[in-house]
Amino acid sequence: MLFCRLSAETQGPASKHTMKISIVNPVIPVFQRNYAYRKTRLWQPLSTAIVASWLEQQGGWEIQFIDAHVMNWSDAEVVKRIQEFEPDVLYYSSERTDAWELPIPDLEYITDFFGALSDSGCRPRWILVEGPHGSIYPDDILNRVPMADACLRGETEPVSFAALGALARGEDLSAVNSVSWRDTDGSLHHNADESDPVKYADFPSAAWHLLPMELYRDAAAPEAPFAMLETSRGCPMPCGYCYKQMFGDRQSKRDPEQVLDEVEELVQKYGVRRIMFQDQIFTLDRKHTRAVCEGLIDRRIAPYIEWRCQTRLNGMTKELLKLMKDAGCAEIYTGLETGSDDMQGEISKLTLDEYLEYRDYGESIGLPISPNFIFGLPGETYETAMESARFYHQLGFAIVPNVNITYPMTRYHGEAIEREEISGNTWEEVVMGAGLVGTDMDKATIDKLRSNALQMNRMLRWKKRLWKMVGLSYGRGAARRMLGKRRRANPNLPVPSIR
Repeated sequence: MLFCRLSAETQGPASKHTMKISIVNPVIPVFQRNYAYRKTRLWQPLSTAIVASWLEQQGGWEIQFIDAHVMNWSDAEVVKRIQEFEPDVLYYSSERTDAWELPIPDLEYITDFFGALSDSGCRPRWILVEGPHGSIYPDDILNRVPMADACLRGETEPVSFAALGALARGEDLSAVNSVSWRDTDGSLHHNADESDPVKYADFPSAAWHLLPMELYRDAAAPEAPFAMLETSRGCPMPCGYCYKQMFGDRQSKRDPEQVLDEVEELVQKYGVRRIMFQDQIFTLDRKHTRAVCEGLIDRRIAPYIEWRCQTRLNGMTKELLKLMKDAGCAEIYTGLETGSDDMQGEISKLTLDEYLEYRDYGESIGLPISPNFIFGLPGETYETAMESARFYHQLGFAIVPNVNITYPMTRYHGEAIEREEISGNTWEEVVMGAGLVGTDMDKATIDKLRSNALQMNRMLRWKKRLWKMVGLSYGRGAARRMLGKRRRANPNLPVPSIR
C-alpha cells in the first residue's frame, strides 16, 4: 500500500523545490433528509480554479486539479489519482462556489472521502479543508477528520493565497489569519479573522485550462457549452436565510474589462454559449452592470451567448433591463421567495405588486424575470404557504417545495437560538428543523403542503398542454392580469411604477 506522506526531512525546505498540490473538488451528492433538500449542479468550481490560477502566477507549484463532481469519480478513483501524484499538499474544497450561501447541511460525503483516503495509507504532508462547512464549525471538521491539518475559513481565495504562500515559504500556519489548525499535540487553534483580505477585484481569472470545460452544463439547457462567472462578489442586504460569511457584506467588483476578456476567452477558446453570472446581486452597482453590458455589445459578443443572472429588483430601471436584454441576458432570477403579502412584509423584499410590474415589463421585451421560492420562512403558516403556491401557479411556475433551512451564522439562526428553538451547535438540528423553525407549521402541515404542490404541478402541466394546443402560452400576460386584479381589490394601495 502506497504511503505518500512526505516528511520534512525527505522534502527539504519548501521554498527550494517545486511544491506539488492536489486540488480536490469532490462529488457533491444531492441531499434530501427530513424536509431539507439541496440539489447540485454541473457548474465550474470557480473559487478553486482561481486559487489554481494564483498558484500558477506564483510559480514553484505543480498542480493536480481534480473535479470529481463533473467527472463523476468515486472516492476510490480520486484517492488513486492522489496516490499516483504524491502531493505535498492536499487541498480539499467542501462546497462549490455556486452553493456557498446554501451549502449541503451534512458532512457525510466529506468524512467518507477522508475515510477512503485514510484507508489507502496516503497522507500528504499538509491536508487543508476549505469551504463553508469548516468556516461554520471548524472544530467539527477537524474532530471528524483527524487527518486534516487545518480549515481555511471564510472567502476561499484570500485565505488560500495566504496559507499556501506560507507553506511555499516553508512556514507553518500558526500566524496565518482566518485559519483553524491542529497542533502537534492534537490541540486546536483558531487564528483571528483576516481584517484586510485581498479584494475580489484583485484576483486572477480562473485557470480554465485545468478544467474539463467540455463537460460543464446547465440543466436547463444541457446541449449548450456552459460557464459560470462572477462580475462582483458580496451582498449588503439583510436577508435572514443566506449564509454570507463566504462572500461578505460588502461588494467587491471586478474590472469590467477583465470580465469581458474572460467572456471573450470562454466563447472563442472553449465554445461557451451559455453563461451564468453568479453575483449575489448582479445589478447592485448599475454603472458597473452597464459597463459589462455595453462591453458585451461593443465587442460583438452578445450575439454568440445567452446569459442569466440573479439580482434584487429594487430600484431597477426599464432602461437597464432593456440594455441587459440587448447584451444577451435571457433570464433574471430574483429572490422574491414568497407570494404572500404578509410574508413579504416579514422578509422585506419587493412588494408583490412591484414584482408583478417588473415581470410584466420583462415579458414585454422578451426578458423573463423568474422568482425564487422558499416554503417555511419564519412566520409561515399553512395559509400563507398556500397563498404563495397559488401566486406562483397563476404565473405559470411549477412549485418546487424548497423548504427553508435555518443555516448557522444567519440572522434566522441567531433569532432561533434566542427563542431557544435550537442550541445552534450541530448540523443535525439544522436538518431536522427545516421548515419548522420559526413557523406555525408542524410536519403534518408540511406534508400537506408538499402534497398540494405536487397536485398543483400536475394541473399546471395539463394547463400548459391545453394552452399550447390553441397556440397560447399558459402564464403569459398573467402578471398584468394579476396586477390589475390586485389594484381593483385594493384601490387605496400605492401604485408601483418602475422608471
